[in-house]
Amino acid sequence: MKKRIASLLLITFSALLLAACGSSGSIVLPKEGYAQGAAGDTMRTYFFDFTLNEAYTYSKYEGYIPTPGYDLLAVEVTVKNTFQEGITMFDWDFIVLYDDNAGEEQIYDYPITSYEDLEIPEAARETLLPSEYALEKGESLTGLLLFEVPAGDTEFTVSYLESFEDDTTGDTFSVDIAATRR
Repeated sequence: MKKRIASLLLITFSALLLAACGSSGSIVLPKEGYAQGAAGDTMRTYFFDFTLNEAYTYSKYEGYIPTPGYDLLAVEVTVKNTFQEGITMFDWDFIVLYDDNAGEEQIYDYPITSYEDLEIPEAARETLLPSEYALEKGESLTGLLLFEVPAGDTEFTVSYLESFEDDTTGDTFSVDIAATRR
């Protein structure tokens, strides 16, 4: 009987330990102003939920060629408005973070649709989230965020920082992703 109880306790402890490590598909809430998740987790912000479904790197995407020395990171994101009214979203709500070449500091950048001077082919624009879009209460939208990132890199963090109309900020939500080469 003691062996059976010890086995049950070990199994329960192992299950709790695995759950604490964070499994894909979890709902992640902020603690002390910060939330950290992985691809597949649903990040619950003040205004909306978002999930980074998958990520790929490309040498070119639908006719768009990045700056020399860079690849394109395409991140599929699903955003669902959970606020009590409609909200306006912007592509620059999300940033990508990656290490510099020396690994000494993190660099961030916005999706390419944030830069008005870039000529993005129409075929690429059709699959990307627009630079601005509205979501009614309860409405969801899935699309791609496209970033220029250092060629050959595959490990990234995509972040969102809550911003309020009174110019204050809230919680930060970061999702670590590993991109597959396409």
